[in-house]
Amino acid sequence: MKIGKRIAALVLSALLAGTMAVPALAAEERTKISKVTIKFTAYDSGDDGEYGEVDITLDSGPYSLEDVEFLSTNASSQYPRVRVTLTADDDYYFASANKSLFSLSGEGAAYSSANLRDNKSTVVLTAQLKKYSGAKADAVDDVEWDYDGSGSWGEVPNAGYYEVRLKKGSTVIGDIMKVDDTQLNFTSLITQTGSYSFQVRSVNRYVPSNKSKWTSSERWSVDNDTLNYIRSNNSGVTNNFYNGSTSTSNGSTTNNSSGPNGPTTGWQRNATGYWYRNYDGTWPAACWQQINGYWYYFNASGYMVANDWIHHSDGKWYYLGPNGAMLTNTRTPDNYYVDGNGVYIPGV
Repeated sequence: MKIGKRIAALVLSALLAGTMAVPALAAEERTKISKVTIKFTAYDSGDDGEYGEVDITLDSGPYSLEDVEFLSTNASSQYPRVRVTLTADDDYYFASANKSLFSLSGEGAAYSSANLRDNKSTVVLTAQLKKYSGAKADAVDDVEWDYDGSGSWGEVPNAGYYEVRLKKGSTVIGDIMKVDDTQLNFTSLITQTGSYSFQVRSVNRYVPSNKSKWTSSERWSVDNDTLNYIRSNNSGVTNNFYNGSTSTSNGSTTNNSSGPNGPTTGWQRNATGYWYRNYDGTWPAACWQQINGYWYYFNASGYMVANDWIHHSDGKWYYLGPNGAMLTNTRTPDNYYVDGNGVYIPGV
């Protein structure tokens, strides 16, 4: 027992000696910065994919602005983000990188994160601008029919793209379409007589979750004469659909979007032939329909007609090629000429 006590005493003496041998940490001689005040002012540049510029106003504290920049415009953040780098004056340091260090104002600025660098002489702040004007989704104006099956609207400078929907009466026809342009041809969806209108809203290019309210066109009454007119005057028309990852260009026929009832929309094929399912679940039968800029005729059973002449109710003859599309400005396989509207011209 005495030997054990002696060993314990020796160990304790060694520990105390080691502790006394370690020099005490030097006291912080710099002055602590406990509050940083920043005011943000941002400007939308109007350039594609860019937020624009941001100005910083600091109070008269012992620190200065080293750098400020917008972060990536395609970040998952709901709001635009700005990174600010501040440097303390000589003999000063930042107390922490906590939210309590900062007093932020302007553009709805809110603390997101921060970190200290260079022995606390530098602080890097990331802030969100929740009221940045460039991230607003401005309403579309001048939404008008062109009365040839197309509609147009005014450009919104900060729009990444537009969402458009067609209505017959109070019923939406098809899905919401994403459009890269300020106009859209609706003739492939106007397959019946009735009262049509369309609505447009802008999607902010910086924050896609920000969408404007819908703006509606006036109603357009489409009778049989109007329906025949738009069919005969819109051959070859194409639309500029938004080419994002969730949209589809109409440069080619598609069959991979889903209609409101679930089944696949677009071209279908069975043992009898080809037919086309519209977005609203219907299909054309005993009528013409424009699809991706080309005119097709569907028989009374709803199947596409190909390699054949059609004597239309307007008294004119049209020829449908091997893929079903109406031929224009060419000679048919039996050597007859059809003009730019697909009409057979005798004697040419």
